Order: sequence, then C-alpha cells, then structure tokens
Amino acid sequence: MTDTASPSVASPVRVRDTRDLLSVVPYLLGYRPTECVAVVCVRPGGGLGLVARTDLSDLLRPARRTEIADLVARRAAQDGTVAAWVVVYTDEVTGPGSTVRAVSDAFAAALDAVVPEHESWVVGRERYRSLDCADPLCCAPEGYPVDGLESTAPGAELVLAGRAPLPTRDALYRIPRAEQNRRDLAGRAAGRWDRARAVAVDAGPHDAASWRARAFDDWLTATRTASADGTVAPALLGRLAVALDDRSVRDAVLLWATPGGAGCAAAVARGDDDGDTDSAVAAAMAAVVGGDAACPPDEGLLQTCVTVLEDVVAHAQRGRTTAPLTLLAFLAWWSGEGARAGFRCAEAQAVDPGYRLAGLVGAALDAGLPPGWVRARRIGGVAAGYGGDLG
Repeated sequence: MTDTASPSVASPVRVRDTRDLLSVVPYLLGYRPTECVAVVCVRPGGGLGLVARTDLSDLLRPARRTEIADLVARRAAQDGTVAAWVVVYTDEVTGPGSTVRAVSDAFAAALDAVVPEHESWVVGRERYRSLDCADPLCCAPEGYPVDGLESTAPGAELVLAGRAPLPTRDALYRIPRAEQNRRDLAGRAAGRWDRARAVAVDAGPHDAASWRARAFDDWLTATRTASADGTVAPALLGRLAVALDDRSVRDAVLLWATPGGAGCAAAVARGDDDGDTDSAVAAAMAAVVGGDAACPPDEGLLQTCVTVLEDVVAHAQRGRTTAPLTLLAFLAWWSGEGARAGFRCAEAQAVDPGYRLAGLVGAALDAGLPPGWVRARRIGGVAAGYGGDLG
C-alpha cells in the first residue's frame, strides 16, 4: 500500500537539513512509520511537498519495486520537487544485496531522471544513518541517535500547532466501534428494516421504490441531525446500514454529496429513469471526476457525510459495512486524502472483495489518478499536492 500526503493541508513547515526533515515525517503522515519506505520531497524555497509511504512488504518483487518507484517519481516531478529523501524505516540489515539496499536503489534510480538532488537514509528504532555517504568525516558510520529527531525546530512548530503522530497507521484511521448497547439497538432496527425491504421488493416495483424513498429520507434526517451537532439515533444508523446495501440508495447518497447532485438524488434513490435525471447525474460526476466543472468538495457537507457514514460503520455488523466504507473511500479520494481513501478501500474489500464501486475507487488509487479539481490546477500551472493512494 502506497500512501501519499501533502503538507499543503497542514501547518506549513520549512526544513534546514536532513535531521529537520526526518523529524517531521511522522507528523506529516499522522503516525510513526515502521517497516516501510517514505519519499519526502522538497519544493523550491525549502517548503515540504509530496510525502509518499510504501510498506516494505509491497516492494519485495523487483517488478513491483520499479513500478511503485516510477509512479512516485512521476508524482514528485508533478509536485515541482527540487530535492527528495528516500527514507527506509526498518531494523533489518542494510548491506549489499539486502532488501533495504534494493529498495533504496530502485527509488534512487527512478528519482535520478526527475529530481536534481536526492539522498537515501535508513531510520531504525534506535539510530538513523545515511545509505549514500561512506565518508566518516561527513556521516558517522554508526549513524545518529533517533532521540535527536524529537527535538527539532520544525517538530516543535508542529507540536505547538496541535499535531501529534499516533503510534500506528491503524490507530490513525480505524473507526472505533460504538458501545454494545447502541450496536444492539442499531442491529434490531437493521433487522426490521431489512425485512421491510424484502416485503417491498416482493410486492413489486412501486413498493420497492417507496421503500428506497423512505430509506433516502432517513439519510436526509441523519445529515440534518449531524450538521446540527446532534447525536444520530442508533435505530436510524441501523436502518441506514441496510439502506446503503441497496445500490440505488447508495448512489443517491453519493450524488447528494456532489455539486449539483442533491436535486436528482431522491429520483436516483427511487430508481427513476429519465433523460433529465441522467443528465443531472452526468453533470454531478463531472464535477468530481473531471471536466471544466471539476471542483473540490464543500468542506461542511463533506464533514457531515463523513460523520454519518463513520457512525453507520461504528454501529453496523461487519457484513453491512462495505457500502459506507466505500463511500468514505470515495469522499477521501475526492478531498485529496489518498492515504485515508486507500485504507477505507482496503477495509471495504476485506469485507467484500468483489464490491464493484470499491474496485473502481481502488483502481483510481492504484493508478495515482487524482480527482478532477487537482488535475485542473496542474493544467493551470499550479503544482497541487494531492494525497493520492498509488498502489
């Protein structure tokens, strides 16, 4: 899994040397990296740019190493990188022929063509050192104490800004389960609503459309409650877990969150099929995926959607979490949080490996495809830092 982040969405920091740079990587990722490689890019003037992280376990095959290294190098070039650091986080051996050397060499070779300056370093639990420099007068062969990375000026700035890295990637992204009594209430409501759906579907298209309309009304009620800083009732969250299993309702929720999509969302939920609805859907998707109308999400609306969907996941049985997790992955991708999108997508596919929408989001992440508003900014000559998930 390759995650990328951009400090453009965080407190801006400037680095003076390698020690400064290594000290801020956990803050930029949001967690303390282990058994992985991070590529940290610097833009003209010393501002931090793209930060990409890949599990070492994903880099064991030479072909995969080359593929990911080339993709990161292309992204680094798009981000206006003038210098890059390849940092391997591990306590494994680093001698000739080791995995650490193979990985650092692959990334260095890919960066050679696009970045004027780059260095390779390894960071263990106790010491960090250069993988390039063999001059003992320049770089100590035994390296330097990792404790020294905890007391840098950029790190202090980030602490003062309220940023603190969590111990693991899982701790950063995992959605905590709701209390058992709330899950029980949600589960009973989900069972009743699932039986109501089965009765409606058996009764015919009209009743099925009516059930979907009421299910989408539940979504609107939940978002109104969440936006008013209220607590969404467990029974409503249980009903939503069932509702989002229905493709029409799920697609309606996705459209409701997109620019211009709210007007046709209810019709999509009911399953209405007419030219006007199709045109409205196409316009809403263009605002996300690409075209002249491409734009970032509305922050307030995005947060409301994320709050409700995470609440649904926290209250639902695991088998009913695929749809809300996939919607969360889509919203994270659209907002530029590729690392979070990749994590959510992996969670969804762990529940249902064949879920088509999760596969589509995953394919965009694997290809390093940013949302339309980021591509539009690049075309306009602005180097936009996109937090995409590359693989």
